[in-house]
Amino acid sequence: MISKETWGKIIRDYLEWDVELIERDIPYTLPRVQRALVIIGPRRAGKTYFMFQILKELLKHGIEKNETLYINLEDPRVIGTTLEDLLNFLDVYYSQFPENAKKRNYFFLDEVQTVENWEKFVRYLLDKNQRVVISGSSSRLLSKEIATELRGRGISLKVYPFSFKEILKSRNLKPAPFYSTYEEAKIKKLLREYLVWGGYPEVILDFSLRREILREIIDLTIYKDIVERWGIINIKALKLLFRMLAFSTHLSISKAYKNLKGIGINVGKTTVANYLEFLEDSLVFYPLRVLIKSYKLQELYGFKPYLVDNGLLTSLGVQDEGRLLENLVFTELLKSGLEPNRDVFYYRTRDGKEVDFAILEKGRVKQAIQVTYELNESNYEREISALVGASKELNCRDLLLITWDQEETIKTKGKEIKVMPLWKWLLSK
Repeated sequence: MISKETWGKIIRDYLEWDVELIERDIPYTLPRVQRALVIIGPRRAGKTYFMFQILKELLKHGIEKNETLYINLEDPRVIGTTLEDLLNFLDVYYSQFPENAKKRNYFFLDEVQTVENWEKFVRYLLDKNQRVVISGSSSRLLSKEIATELRGRGISLKVYPFSFKEILKSRNLKPAPFYSTYEEAKIKKLLREYLVWGGYPEVILDFSLRREILREIIDLTIYKDIVERWGIINIKALKLLFRMLAFSTHLSISKAYKNLKGIGINVGKTTVANYLEFLEDSLVFYPLRVLIKSYKLQELYGFKPYLVDNGLLTSLGVQDEGRLLENLVFTELLKSGLEPNRDVFYYRTRDGKEVDFAILEKGRVKQAIQVTYELNESNYEREISALVGASKELNCRDLLLITWDQEETIKTKGKEIKVMPLWKWLLSK
């Protein structure tokens, strides 16, 4: 059992503690009803520091610090915390601040999955009309499952690695209508780093250790979480499958199974399907499906695999700039709030040409986006004709082609296609 003295020290430590952070551009609202805000996202995406940001904003708006409380339940002093310990912690808190017992307070519970029956404590707080923010992810309970455990008493907020705008903000560069030659050069240099190394907070804050940090994220927080959570025995198959996702432009369960079998990996098709689901549940892998009404055809065409951060691609050995650029555009769409296979799909025209992203709004395609590193003689016809075909079939007039550094407007066959460099698209979003 955790002693009352320990809880008292943890409370006092929090009240004396301050932390420097880079503010994230993530809109949120603390629920006004009896529901917890559940911060979910992939490992090491910055969920804990976003909790600190919410805390700081509460203080700015006049909430007294002793009306808020943050606990990291992986703190070595509270390892083995039980539901009874949490109730004792509450008693210690109210004994120090008895006036708060009749007030609405703000409880931040980080790595909540370490406590068995934690959801009962959260519901108890909510029933007392307290505000609760929770976060966590581990091999014991993935962050998506934490939201599910509350059974309707939680509202999810997704936190991903930094967007490009957030990276510029961390370097004191603000979006503006015009940029000097120096500013534009600096933006492009940062974008090149972002294209290759991604936006994990630790990578941004300590760029010199980027390789080691990304390797650790893959080895310890992706493989380890999934292996321990699901009791996976064929770890080699899981690692090869994850690498396959990084290098593939299109994939299906059958194709992944055949590829593994072709290199001598003895694994069943059902196991491959399960491993893909586990990777998706961990919020590091996203399968993007084709926009088509037939479920059978959608399954037949398979999916386009994307990873949550370009740093993972680079760490796994991907060097193709076109692949990196397309993955980066996908992750930025993800960070803007679009849900894969609900708000965004890829599209195949009737003559088999492909458009990378079809953005839906109120049931219709409002924008078609094609991505290529460079528009040149060898790919011009393919890229442009795909957008023109999609425009006619989907009745979509907003046609965009994102490149690394080209900008123009192409008018062809009664359609207008805007060609935009990546950095301008990122800053215009």
